[in-house]
Amino acid sequence: MYLLFCSDPLNSKNVDMDYREECEVARSLGFDTGLVNFDNLIEDEREESGSNPYIVSKNIREYVAKQGNEYVNALYRGWMLRPKVYDAWTVALEADRIRMLTSAESYRNCHYFPDSYSLIQNFTPRSVWLERDQLDAEYIRKAVMPFGKTAIMVKDFVKSRKHDWLDACYIPDASDQVHVERVIRRFVELQGKELNGGIVLREFVPLEFLTLHPKSGMPLSKEYRLFFMFGEPVFTVNYWDEAAYETVPTDLNEFIQIARQIQSPFFTMDIARTQAGQWIIIELGDGQVSGLPEHTDLEAFYTNLKKAVVNRGLW
Repeated sequence: MYLLFCSDPLNSKNVDMDYREECEVARSLGFDTGLVNFDNLIEDEREESGSNPYIVSKNIREYVAKQGNEYVNALYRGWMLRPKVYDAWTVALEADRIRMLTSAESYRNCHYFPDSYSLIQNFTPRSVWLERDQLDAEYIRKAVMPFGKTAIMVKDFVKSRKHDWLDACYIPDASDQVHVERVIRRFVELQGKELNGGIVLREFVPLEFLTLHPKSGMPLSKEYRLFFMFGEPVFTVNYWDEAAYETVPTDLNEFIQIARQIQSPFFTMDIARTQAGQWIIIELGDGQVSGLPEHTDLEAFYTNLKKAVVNRGLW
């Protein structure tokens, strides 16, 4: 079982500094690890050259060659990839007998918000979305009408700009068309080439308040990130480093039932408690590209990940 980490952009033989500690812990627990050149992965998209985006370290290629006709299973831990890039990469890896546990379809299911919305819509704030070519005033006006005068938030299919809270994320009154358009335009401007898919508009639901973020001033709430492997929870961590709060309640049965419907072997589910005391789902994410807060117990995370893989007979 291989874990593929991003390499250092300045030295392809070293792990990217943001994943170095993760890689060291994984190795200490017996995971085979390899390096992936992230710049090479995204080169095809950036330059539109049509070149093959696949590159992986020599030690993996040598290991696979010794396995004869057998495939080697792998998971990625690194920076976010657009679905079409991940798709091209998995195809290239398959040709060299490296099989990602997360298929291209599974990656998109959890990485792009609209793809998973139907499965979580009864447990998450009301949401609508617009494709990239629908971001004109009339489409926007029609999209926000169902929200009335309620507050809404703006994000793309993957990420928000929550640290630009007032300028490019939060809209206090969805009926204020001028304000709505201004925030959306600012969001699109700031995202630039990093805009993923289109725009998602979400009802703002007040969450149980903790404090204000020390830099952006956005409200922080009791939010938690749950990691699932093969439909079962394997790790839970407090979402925020900037505030101390108790661990998540042990009763996750409702969320586990939802997780078992998600077509992905490894994904995250961010949950939070509202001011009314209700637990809701914020969003799903692909587990390979979901970040871990600085306070994470990495040994516990990778120990649980290993157990899940071993129990599945994929070690």
